[in-house]
Amino acid sequence: MSRVLRIQEDAEAIALAYGPNVSEGIRTMERLLARRKEAVDYGMIRAIIREELDTLRGY
Repeated sequence: MSRVLRIQEDAEAIALAYGPNVSEGIRTMERLLARRKEAVDYGMIRAIIREELDTLRGY
């Protein structure tokens, strides 16, 4: 089943940079983003937030 979506021209150009057509480009970008989410170190993010909060408490 096909769907028609309206997207901005710059979004089309970005999607075409990742695949031969817009649909494949979007699928490729989605896979790449999913891999990045798995690689996120949430412990590191928590430590950075804690440090920033401690710094702000000093003001």
